[in-house]
Amino acid sequence: MATAKRVRIIKKIRESSGVWRFIALKRAGNRYAWDDRPGCYFVEWWEGVKRRRQVAGQTPSEAAEAQRRKRNELVGEAIFGGKGVAPKPAEAPLTLLTDAAEMFLQHVRVHSPDKPRTVRRYAAVLDHVNRILGRKTFVEAISRPDIDDYKAARSTESSEQHKNRRIAPRTINYEIAVLRTFFYFLIRERNLRIDNPCAKFKHLKDPRAKAKRRPPTYRQEEIDRIFAQCDAAEKAAFATLLLTGLRDEELCFLTWADVDLANADDATVRVSGEGKPGFSPKDYEERVLPIPSELAALLGKLPRNATWVFPTSTGNRQTHLLRRLKEIAEAAKVANATLHKFRHTYATRLLESGCDIVTVQKLMGHSDIETTRQYLDPDEKLKRKAVNKLSLKGQ
Repeated sequence: MATAKRVRIIKKIRESSGVWRFIALKRAGNRYAWDDRPGCYFVEWWEGVKRRRQVAGQTPSEAAEAQRRKRNELVGEAIFGGKGVAPKPAEAPLTLLTDAAEMFLQHVRVHSPDKPRTVRRYAAVLDHVNRILGRKTFVEAISRPDIDDYKAARSTESSEQHKNRRIAPRTINYEIAVLRTFFYFLIRERNLRIDNPCAKFKHLKDPRAKAKRRPPTYRQEEIDRIFAQCDAAEKAAFATLLLTGLRDEELCFLTWADVDLANADDATVRVSGEGKPGFSPKDYEERVLPIPSELAALLGKLPRNATWVFPTSTGNRQTHLLRRLKEIAEAAKVANATLHKFRHTYATRLLESGCDIVTVQKLMGHSDIETTRQYLDPDEKLKRKAVNKLSLKGQ
C-alpha cells in the first residue's frame, strides 16, 4: 500500500489576476482542509520520475472518491473499474484553531453572560495556545505530545507582571485545565471526531506551593496598623472582608438589599447575583453569612446614599479597593497586603477557633472541601502550644 499513499489531492484555482494555478491542500494526518474557492480538484501521483495529474471533480466528495479509485488502480485493485462501489463520503472539513477558539469563547459568553472575567482568562489561555501551537493550524492536528510541548514552552516564559519570574506550575496546570474544557466542548457540542489531548493530564509539581501550603494571613498587629490608617468607610470595607470572608468582587457588588441589620445579634449579609449584571457568585452558589455585632455596628454607621454598600465618591461601584489598600498598607508599613489575604485570615481564624471544616466550607462558598482543607495546617505557635501540653505523666 506504499504506492497508494503517494496519491494526493490538489486543486486548480483562478487568482484575481486571471491566472490559473495549482495549490496544495493543507492536511492533518490523512484529512484534508477543503478549499472553498472556485476551481477544480485533481489527483496527483508519480510514476517513476514523472508526475501525473488527473481531474478529480468539483466537490470534496468527488475528489475523495477519485483519490480512492486511483489508489486502488495503482495497487492493482481496480477489478470493478470503480463501478458498483458506493462513493465514500467526504470527511468533515478540518477546523481552524482560531475558529474553534472563537466558537468556544462565544459559547462561554452565551452560557455565562455574568462572568466576563472568565471569558478574558479563557481568551488569554487560547492566545498562548495559538502563539505556541498555531503552526498546527487545525484543531484536529493537535495531539497529546503537542500539549506536553506547550507545558514545556510555558515553563520557560516569564510572567507579564513580573518579568524576572517564570510562569508558575500552578498557572500552567490551570491553562491545561482550560484546554481540556475547550477540547471537550469541541467534542460534545461541535461533534468533532477527535480525542481530547488534555484528558487525564499530568499536573506539574509546584515546589513553592508545597513548601508553603498554608495561604498567607494577616497578624493581628498588622490588621491594627492597617485600620489605624483608614477612614470609617475604608475600615468598614476591610472589616467586612475580615469578618465575612467575602471575595473582593463579592464585596464590590454588595448592595444594601443584601444586608440585614434589623437585629444586631442576628445580622447577615447575602452573596447574590440578583439584579447585578456582570456578576454572579462563584460556581453560582448564593449564600447568607452571619456577621458579628461589631461588624453590624460599623455597617450601621455608613451612609445609604447609593445602591452599593461601598460606593465610590460618585456613587458608582467600587473598582479600585486594592489600590487603596496598597496605599494604606504602605503607610502602615505592612508588607504584601492583598484583599484576598483578609479572606485567608477569616478561614484560618475560624478553624483555629474550633469551627468544623464543613461549616467553614459553607461560609467560604467552596464547592470542594479540599480547598478548605488547605487552611488546616497550623502555624508554629499552635504547634508549640499543642506539644507543650504533652507530658511523661500523661494528660
